[in-house]
Amino acid sequence: TLKRIHRGHDFACCQKAIQQTASRGIITGGHVILGLPGEDRNEILRQTAAINTLPITILKIHQLQIIKGTPLAKEYEENPFPMFTADEFINLLVDYIQLLRHDIVLDRFVSQSPPDMLLAPRWGLKPQVFNQMLDKALREIK
Repeated sequence: TLKRIHRGHDFACCQKAIQQTASRGIITGGHVILGLPGEDRNEILRQTAAINTLPITILKIHQLQIIKGTPLAKEYEENPFPMFTADEFINLLVDYIQLLRHDIVLDRFVSQSPPDMLLAPRWGLKPQVFNQMLDKALREIK
């Protein structure tokens, strides 16, 4: 996925940077975008095992957003790939969060781009409303 989205590094590079940073006593965080092209629900949930091995303290999570005028927007317009609805993303997050180490501080669950820049998804939810929906779903776990 990192290669496909042109990040310029692989996961081993991320691991090394995180390990070296944490080894110096620096609070270290990670950032994941869930729903990147080519990743299905099962693939996304499997990544938690790798995240759990990292010496991170904080994790930012958010949904894939397709911004107009980007190479990803062009790809999406020419050959649309599946995107999570807000409810599907909440269900995914509930499962994802349960698989993470309990000592990881979760900093964010959703992001919001300016509507005039956003191609997809267009959920129409403010982050605080989304967070309330997620909180409700997490409280309903039995």
